[in-house]
Amino acid sequence: MNRLSTEKRARILSLLVEGMSMRSIEQVEGVSLNTIAKLLESVGVACSRYHDEHVRGIPGPCNIQCDEMWSFVYAKDKRVHEVDPWDTAGTVWTWMAIDADTKLLVSYLLTQDRDTESATALFADLVSRLKGTPHITTDELKSYRTAARRVFGHRHRLVLSQTRKGKDTGHSTSYIERLNLTVRMENRRYTRKTNAFSKMLSRHISMMDLWAVHYNFCRIHSTLQVAPAMEAGISDTLRDCEWIAGLIDNVAMPTAKKPAPAVGSKYRPRKKGIVTRRQRRMRGR
Repeated sequence: MNRLSTEKRARILSLLVEGMSMRSIEQVEGVSLNTIAKLLESVGVACSRYHDEHVRGIPGPCNIQCDEMWSFVYAKDKRVHEVDPWDTAGTVWTWMAIDADTKLLVSYLLTQDRDTESATALFADLVSRLKGTPHITTDELKSYRTAARRVFGHRHRLVLSQTRKGKDTGHSTSYIERLNLTVRMENRRYTRKTNAFSKMLSRHISMMDLWAVHYNFCRIHSTLQVAPAMEAGISDTLRDCEWIAGLIDNVAMPTAKKPAPAVGSKYRPRKKGIVTRRQRRMRGR
């Protein structure tokens, strides 16, 4: 069976994290679209497991900023009933938590709902990766405060600060908002008003897993002059895309030809359940 070399895989991954679409990479590198899709699926599983295992034990106190970012898969919500996709379609929210001091992307989560359950899942994953209770800064979404009470209780060490429009509260979410811009610039699937949006949920999740590991371990932050993982003390070496390609060899891939939409714990489906193809057809009648 033919297999891409490590150098070839590294070039493809480098183009993916620099904002190039899969079809553009197909033309530049002379590799079929199916090969790129299989590589993205494999590296997504590997990066998800590496992030889950190694981004832990972060010493405190940590100044965490949280925010949620909108995107969609296959079609926007107002057009979902008119299409007949083979996978989940509609809005996908990307929840992220960043350490404002080290710029480390500590936790992220992809969901279909912007609600308290999603915020609770983000905080539950966040608290498992930190030592001690963090100082959390968010926007005005009320779900954050409810989720904080569920996860942290009424500990006095927890401070949940919310910014208010037109008022200076002494706290801001500037770092996480800047991270949102970085995601939209480097992750092609999040770029607005293009035809490069994700057509399949599994690839949307895999690309976010790849980008998160590249951001934390391979990308030199312009302010820190080192990678965020090095600044946080969880890595002592600047990694590259060849290192990411090598992670694939250490992960046993599933034998199923078509993976399930929910990959690991990074995705939580809509509470009402996934709408089937038959249900979409019936709605359109």
